[in-house]
Amino acid sequence: MKTSESIKQLSAALLKAQRSITFASKDAKNPHFKSTYADLPAVIDAIKPALNDAGIAFLQTFSPSEAGFIAVTTRLMHETGEWIEDTATVPLPKSDPQGYGSAATYARRYSLAAITGLYQDDDDGNAASNTKPAQIAKVTAKQAADLQALADEVGADVAAFLGYVSTQLRTDIKKWSDIPATSFDDCVSALNKKRKAA
Repeated sequence: MKTSESIKQLSAALLKAQRSITFASKDAKNPHFKSTYADLPAVIDAIKPALNDAGIAFLQTFSPSEAGFIAVTTRLMHETGEWIEDTATVPLPKSDPQGYGSAATYARRYSLAAITGLYQDDDDGNAASNTKPAQIAKVTAKQAADLQALADEVGADVAAFLGYVSTQLRTDIKKWSDIPATSFDDCVSALNKKRKAA
């Protein structure tokens, strides 16, 4: 979490706001899991009046993130200029506008609830936690072969390079075929940089 140099007055204001914040109503339905949950408007309705009455506003913006993920930064700002913020990163269910929108909404509502201390009895989240994570498309066999050929050409240490990719993507990459399709171009660029460095 990041903060302004002082958060003394913001802390007092946040305490005042939290005395009024209770819970968000579960008014949205997830037909896939046959469950209900507090959607983003319900979360905002639950926290905004109390925050504003205490002199606090919130902002949510998109931050740079790795391929296959979306990052949302949530900031609470007090009328004195004091602030606190943190960034949540969530995987994209799919790399298209609907996937980005869904992940962004999910990240926004969970981030707002977390930073304000809002209680959510979230059947939607509970059901989702018991399912397998969304499958992210991997590179094709030809792309994997192309990466191997490029690595051979530039004299790259494959194990070290895959370890680097694992760190960047925060996932376990053991072989070329484990690399997400959305990261193929980034891997090609990284390998080509090794060519230039050599």
